[in-house]
Amino acid sequence: MRAIRVHEKSETADNLKFELAVIDTPVPRVDECLIEVHASGVNPSDVKALLGRMPHLVWPRTPGRDYAGIVVEGPGNLIGKEVWGTGGDLGMKRDGNHAEFAIVDVEGVREKPKNISMLEAGSIGVPWTCAWLGMVKGARVQAGETVSVLGANGKVGEASVQLATGAGAKVIAVERTRDTYDGHASGPVDVINLSKEPNLKQAILDRTNGRGADIVMNSVGSPYFEVGNECLAKEGRQIIISTIIEENVINLRSFYRGNNILVGVSNLDHDNIISGAIMREVREGFENGIYKPYPIKDDKVFGLETVYDGYKLVLDDITRDRVVINPQC
Repeated sequence: MRAIRVHEKSETADNLKFELAVIDTPVPRVDECLIEVHASGVNPSDVKALLGRMPHLVWPRTPGRDYAGIVVEGPGNLIGKEVWGTGGDLGMKRDGNHAEFAIVDVEGVREKPKNISMLEAGSIGVPWTCAWLGMVKGARVQAGETVSVLGANGKVGEASVQLATGAGAKVIAVERTRDTYDGHASGPVDVINLSKEPNLKQAILDRTNGRGADIVMNSVGSPYFEVGNECLAKEGRQIIISTIIEENVINLRSFYRGNNILVGVSNLDHDNIISGAIMREVREGFENGIYKPYPIKDDKVFGLETVYDGYKLVLDDITRDRVVINPQC
């Protein structure tokens, strides 16, 4: 089979080191499935791993955390099923999905929603499991709450908006320069454009009658950590999924007096079995139309021969569109 192979970390983003190799098709163990991969999203963590910037990497390996495909070997009841999945182990601690075939654990395999395409299904995993861990498991979003999503037009941001509005929460999207939220939502989404309203705390208070947000989904990290805490209502929760710097300032007095909660999320610690359970949780929402997949544009789909172009789009943050690898084309 053909697969992308990474033997060592790349020293610079301008000289990514990997090869398109022909290797033996892996043979699954009794507790594994062999997947014919039809789509695998390219995530920032996938390309950062090429630079050796992610923990617990093994060398050599095949990158790619997300997948959608067809089970070709495994338990009889799964053969021929169209499935989707993801995992913090895939493409990091073990071979991933930027290959014609991939091995995943039987317990991690879940049927994909019938009403979305392979390309759409293969783009869901990492951003949606990250958003679900923050919004649903961590912050426990409830109907009627106010949720502020910083970076709402990013992929984790959009998933967070969909999860929040799907639960019946009110959403305030925060963007640096944009007036609109462009993704799907099950309810109205108010938008704060920071280039026009630079005082984020005041903008949130103005929209919540001075109360603040019940949840701040901070998908942009450390630059908005301190002000994110300032925007919280009593018993509010801020979700952090990334950071640029390791140390940040927090006003502990106002934080504990507000009975606030800080929720940290890293889906790298969730293997394909744990992540498969999350994919099962969101599947019904996609099938009944509460959730919608990211639109996939033809010029953002790459074969294994042109995977470098897809990696560079994500690594250089050139596009807001979802980039997907189709190993079968």
